Amino acid sequence: MHVAALGDRPPVPPGISRLPGPGEKVVSPALARLLLSVPDGELDDRYPGAVVGEIGPDGLLMPDELVAVVGHTPDQLRAMRGATEIRGIEQPDARADLVGIWGVFFGMIAVLVVGPIAIFVAMTARIGGPRREVRFAAARLAGATRLQTAVFAATETALAAVAGAALGWLAFALLKPVVASRVTLGHGMPIFVDDVRVPLVPLLVILLGVPLVAVGATLVAMHPVQLAPLGVRHRQRRPAPGLWRIAPILAGFGGIWYSTVLSRDDVSEASTVEQATVQMVSTFSVLSVLVGFFLAGAWVCMWVSRGMARLSRSVTSLMVARRIAADPYGTFRMVGGAAIAVYVATTLGFVAAANQEPGRSDNQTLLAGGRPVLDPGVVAVHVQGATQDEVAPLMSAGVVVARRSPEGEVVVRCTELARVTTLDCPLPVYREGVAAGQDYLRVEDLFTVPAPGASSADLTFQPSALAEPAPGADLLPIQTLLIPTDGTVAAQERVRTLAARTLPLSRSKTSDDLAVGPILDVTAFSSAVPYAMVIILIFTACSLTVSVITGVLERRRAFAALRASGVSLGQLRRVVLLETGAPLAITVLFGVGLATVQSLATFTPDEWTLPGGEFVAGLGRACWPRSPCR
Repeated sequence: MHVAALGDRPPVPPGISRLPGPGEKVVSPALARLLLSVPDGELDDRYPGAVVGEIGPDGLLMPDELVAVVGHTPDQLRAMRGATEIRGIEQPDARADLVGIWGVFFGMIAVLVVGPIAIFVAMTARIGGPRREVRFAAARLAGATRLQTAVFAATETALAAVAGAALGWLAFALLKPVVASRVTLGHGMPIFVDDVRVPLVPLLVILLGVPLVAVGATLVAMHPVQLAPLGVRHRQRRPAPGLWRIAPILAGFGGIWYSTVLSRDDVSEASTVEQATVQMVSTFSVLSVLVGFFLAGAWVCMWVSRGMARLSRSVTSLMVARRIAADPYGTFRMVGGAAIAVYVATTLGFVAAANQEPGRSDNQTLLAGGRPVLDPGVVAVHVQGATQDEVAPLMSAGVVVARRSPEGEVVVRCTELARVTTLDCPLPVYREGVAAGQDYLRVEDLFTVPAPGASSADLTFQPSALAEPAPGADLLPIQTLLIPTDGTVAAQERVRTLAARTLPLSRSKTSDDLAVGPILDVTAFSSAVPYAMVIILIFTACSLTVSVITGVLERRRAFAALRASGVSLGQLRRVVLLETGAPLAITVLFGVGLATVQSLATFTPDEWTLPGGEFVAGLGRACWPRSPCR
């Protein structure tokens, strides 16, 4: 950025204390290190003047950003083509808030994660229930009330939840550099570690809400073991689950469809209140579907028991059907954690599939057959309309001149272009679905200024087509010079330095520049799916392990009586496996179906895409009966 002060108090860009004067420059820390590591003729001479300071984090998006603010006199800058007089520099009043940009997405993730956590806490509380019965009975005999026994259980869980929340926050603090290294905002460089932070209000909600959710889940889970002093409890048969339990699911689908329709009507131009309404409706709709799934699970298990009873051909399956019918609520508690985890995974899979742009990606666009379009050692200098006299210092034998027509075409002779690129004649023309179209995309990326994938605010020029020179083409403005060198990095950088000194507004590229794509964009949601699937697998394994152990412990007396009556150990194993496997398979299919319908209500038909094979394989691993989690 070339600047010249026009007064005693000129506007100052963020990150620096004063505007550099003539013969001075202020550079970013990364550029300062780079200037010391290479010869002046390859880099430092591009930015005249002595380094008098460094740009602070407030003036940079990323720590590795290469920025220089070069000072001049007003007369020097007026003579520079493209210079503009300004009266102020916008000062950012706040950092970019991804929570505001991705509010609906983060809200959905929070809802989808908190639900399984509550179920998992409830199951882990129940696994200690049989052991707690003895302690609670002793406490009741000693005079403890039901409230006091509940406080005992809640205190144990609260202490563990507080410790877990503290450890989770510590893990987040330690992993912040890893998170920052994976978020690039589309620029290909990681952001500052300090920019990865949680707003205060959501942070307090999480740190305080997780222990409260854990305590509440424990109290609900421990309700059946609130014993009388002699360990006697009265069981009361609960009514069969009703059809009303799917009502929250239908209401959630309606809300999702409503919020999606609003967002498709360009909600970005709506008022802040309307945007907040859409986010709130979307979040509560996803929560409604999740709550509905949890409520409808027992109803699904009831129909599983009826189907098994009708189709039963053995004593084992009939016993399982009777047990599920006797307590469909408890059956779903056993498999609910795994089923909801799979529902969450499927939802994330559909979101990732819909957000993955079909067609050309950055790396596919910039590379074809593993080769960039420019030959090694060739420097493409975009001069953008500079006169013949201005580009004279850059002209030498072998330079290919590409011009720009009023229609936005790049006018260049194909035989000359083939000398400095990997292309063959004739000039490529883009055709959808034709192999030659890829060649055109590669050339388009070469001539796009400043770079392929730039935002509309940054994009200066993108060719509409390629054309052979016609009579009078020499009078067209020059767009790009393709300058061959001896292929060494030093020679290429000297050409770029000469271009920067001759035409400060010029942009240059080499084959190495075109071969580098973004590391990871924060919008590349599909790249996070494998990590999410690992978490889902771990959660499913723990959930099923807890549920099976809990079921065996709670029925140890019943199993002992069955063994005494002549039931074999193999039959008991089949009972445990079938009692868990059958409801799990059906509820998992139910969750996958809900996630599919939810995605259909969220995305338009042209955006809706099935997840890829990797996701299906991970999902099958989570549900396969003989997987390690069983």
